[in-house]
Amino acid sequence: MGKFSDDFIQYSNKKVKDETKNLTLYFITHITLYIVLLFFVIFFAWYTVFVTTHKFYAVYGPSMMSTLNSQIKPNEIAVSRKTSYDAVYVDTLTKPKAFDIVVVERPNSDSVIKRLMAVEGDYITIAKGKTESGEECFYFYRIANGENIEEFLDDDAKLVENRGENGYNIYSYQDWFDNREVSVDISVEVEGQVFTNNYEENFYLTFLDGYGKTDVELDYFVSNSGLIYVKVPEGKVFCMGDNRGHSTDSRENGFFDKNFVVGRAEFIIYNHNFVNRIWEVIKFYFSEVEKFFAR
Repeated sequence: MGKFSDDFIQYSNKKVKDETKNLTLYFITHITLYIVLLFFVIFFAWYTVFVTTHKFYAVYGPSMMSTLNSQIKPNEIAVSRKTSYDAVYVDTLTKPKAFDIVVVERPNSDSVIKRLMAVEGDYITIAKGKTESGEECFYFYRIANGENIEEFLDDDAKLVENRGENGYNIYSYQDWFDNREVSVDISVEVEGQVFTNNYEENFYLTFLDGYGKTDVELDYFVSNSGLIYVKVPEGKVFCMGDNRGHSTDSRENGFFDKNFVVGRAEFIIYNHNFVNRIWEVIKFYFSEVEKFFAR
C-alpha cells in the first residue's frame, strides 16, 4: 500500500507539471494572438480613418518651388506648367492655419496647391521695399486678425520670408520682383502728410483699384506711413505660391472661398528621392500610431 501511494503521488506530480506547462503555453499563445488581433483591428481602424481623411495630390508646375517640385531647373520654369516631381498627402480633417500649404479645389477649375498667407479678418498688402543689401523687391504685409491695427507698425507686418522665420522660404525675392516689376503708385494723405507707396500691379488691380470708391465692398486700412491694407472678408482666404514670380494665385484670382480649401499638405509622399520619401512616410505612420495610442 505504501509503495502504491508513493508511485501514485510521483505520477501525479509529473502530470501536474505537464498540465501546468501546457496550460501556460495555451494562455501565452492565446493572449499573444488576441494582442496581435487587437493591434491589427486598431491599426486597420486608424488606417481607415487616415485614408478617409487624407487625399493624394500630384504637384504640377513651378509655383511652389523650391518647397515643392524643386527638381525643376531655373531654365525650365517658364515651360514646366505641367511638370510634376512631387506628390503630397493632404489632411482634410485638420483646419489649416496661416502659412500652411493647402490644396484649393475651385468649381469648374483644376485644383491648385498654394501657401495659405491670410485668413478671414487679416489685413494684407503687397508693396515695394528694399532688402538689407539695398535691392528693391516686393514684400508681403500681414496684420493678423485680432491685432490692434491702429498701433501695428508696417515693419511688424512685413514678412521677411527668405529667412524661414514663419517656417518657410520663398523661391527668390529678386526673381519675384524681376517677373512682377510692373507696379503702381498710390499717394495717401495721413495727418496732413502725403505718403506714396508702390504696390505690385496684379495685387493693385485685384484689390486696391477700388480704394476710395464708394461702390467697393472691401474694407481698407491705411497705416501711419500711408500703406494701404485690404481686409480678408469673412469666409475667404488669400493664397500665394512660394515661387512668387511664377505663380498664378489670389493676386490675380482674388480671395478664395475657404470652403474650397480641401486641407493642408502634411508631407511629401513621393519625389525624386523615392527611397528617402518611403522612410519619411514610415516614420510618419509610426508617429501617428504613437499619438493614437497616447490618447
